[in-house]
Amino acid sequence: MTNYLSVKLRTFLGEPIGEKCVAFVDGVDRDLSGRLRERGFDKAYVLLGQFLLMHKKEEDFQSWLIMVFGASQEAAQRISRCLREWSITFM
Repeated sequence: MTNYLSVKLRTFLGEPIGEKCVAFVDGVDRDLSGRLRERGFDKAYVLLGQFLLMHKKEEDFQSWLIMVFGASQEAAQRISRCLREWSITFM
């Protein structure tokens, strides 16, 4: 993974999580957003909560995203990086 920060990631990291829709998380596209919302992960903070419940273990979190929601490996990596970076910045 490179050190490049996408516009979506920079935007997400630029402010508190608040009530942001899960679609604002870097790596979450329209299809994945729909699947996450169907299972109750409608807000970014709910997905962050799952990341924290998994003790920030990125490999486990990525596997969970892939197995439960059909995320691609790249999407799962981007999502976990986004949540990791947000937690470093704001927690």
